[in-house]
Amino acid sequence: MRRRLLVVSLAVVALLLSACAVPGERDDLTLRKKAADAGEVDAIFDRYREVRDAAIDLLDPKPLSTVETGAVLAIDSGSFEVSQRLSTTQRGLSRGLVVTHVETPAFSKYPLWFLATAYDPSAKVNRVQIFERESAVDPWLLVDAPQTLPEATLPEIRHGAHGAALVVKPDDGAGMSMSPQDAANAYAEVLADPTSAASGGIEQDDFIRQMRKAAETNGSLKGVTFTQTWAAEDVRHVLRTDDGGALVFVTLLRQDTYDVDDGVTVTWPAGSPQQAFLASGISTSGKLRYYHQVLLYVPGGDKKPRALGQYGGVVGADGV
Repeated sequence: MRRRLLVVSLAVVALLLSACAVPGERDDLTLRKKAADAGEVDAIFDRYREVRDAAIDLLDPKPLSTVETGAVLAIDSGSFEVSQRLSTTQRGLSRGLVVTHVETPAFSKYPLWFLATAYDPSAKVNRVQIFERESAVDPWLLVDAPQTLPEATLPEIRHGAHGAALVVKPDDGAGMSMSPQDAANAYAEVLADPTSAASGGIEQDDFIRQMRKAAETNGSLKGVTFTQTWAAEDVRHVLRTDDGGALVFVTLLRQDTYDVDDGVTVTWPAGSPQQAFLASGISTSGKLRYYHQVLLYVPGGDKKPRALGQYGGVVGADGV
């Protein structure tokens, strides 16, 4: 009788141990492994491409919320809103994306993410995209999508065990002039103020020059007080490059504010995103909000960070 009770007791313990293992599998990966294998990446991107093409056909951004999130969804939704308000075809998004390169890090817990570079034959750009999964019960969503020109050369990514791409913590500046988060903050500071102390540590790249020229044009409008602010969000996705540097995905919020004198109205060219959001212009005060997703390269050593590409657009506006 005693032996039978012992067997039953062991069986109960085994069941309890089995039950306790289930929550851990939902939140943590028991073994460090790649975020997704080749077949999973293909399936994830096929679903994204299918939903994206359907949204373009419908001229409706709502389906995108099932495959995108955050700033990239806001930018794409803003592009659709421009097309709807102007009664034009969707220009911000195009079909036929072709995946040309994948980099998959390894993780021991969620969130998981990977990089997929896709060529856009219509726009003739590469979309350097990050897909992320927050937990085992969440879908894979696109969270970053800066664009680069096809001729742009991206730094080689360093790999570890089993060919997994190596990640860098946002606050880890070892071997670089600054950490990825500090680089993002400094880049936003330079965009906001070209005379800031941070300007000496950031490369004056094409994106900075383009944004500065636009701000100077707006600032020269007669009867208008123009101000512009930039802020970097917390960095989440960073890959180690072969030279000991980092490839950093940075999301920037830009806000353009116009305070207008009596008798003056600020307007934009017909068909422009600004005109679509503020069709009557601004005669008192107004604000345009933009998101820009920047692909920032922080080289190894003491070289300055610089942007390799970006994707952005108007995401909101108010004005009278």
